[in-house]
Amino acid sequence: MELSYTVIKSARKGYSVRITTDNKITVRAPLNATDRQIKKFLAEKSGWINKVVAFNANNKLDNADVRDMKSAYVNGKLVPVICGGKNYIGEDGVHIANIKSFKTAYVNGAGGEFIARFKQTERECNLHAKSVNFRSYKGRWGCCDGENNIVFNYKLMMLPPGLQRYVMVHELCHTVYHNHSSAFWALVKRFVPDYNVLRKQLKDYNFLAKMY
Repeated sequence: MELSYTVIKSARKGYSVRITTDNKITVRAPLNATDRQIKKFLAEKSGWINKVVAFNANNKLDNADVRDMKSAYVNGKLVPVICGGKNYIGEDGVHIANIKSFKTAYVNGAGGEFIARFKQTERECNLHAKSVNFRSYKGRWGCCDGENNIVFNYKLMMLPPGLQRYVMVHELCHTVYHNHSSAFWALVKRFVPDYNVLRKQLKDYNFLAKMY
């Protein structure tokens, strides 16, 4: 299968390839790399590339209604999206006034429960944020600044509770270590022993962070 890709050359020694969830392939190569060398590198990585591309394609088909905004995830479960009226989450689905109202609907409909579980996680870990809030991020699930203010991507409320808790713990551990050092990951592991498994599962939902 012939794949299209973008090549970015820079002052580097080796090659790397990155595939986004919508199957945009980017190859990074040395400045003097030839087309033949780049194609040889891609041929060596073809097994992995084809596997990732196929997975992304299937994932896109599985979530077609989500991408078309006919359905949405709430705590890992698919529910209908109902347009018109107020912004909230009810037993019958996610209600939005318009296509830009998802954040309001989730914060109004699930934000209180999320914050309650976050406070419980703070107590369990004996780690505390200075403040907690929501915003819309395109490339991250949460952020902890230097003063220990934590901001979560509101789309985190779309994910299964186990993944939500992992992100909560991840950001709380940043109140101790503002980096991703070995000490940071050791602290994460203390509270989430299977964090490596959850990190991989989290990638399955990366497409949500780029939506809405």
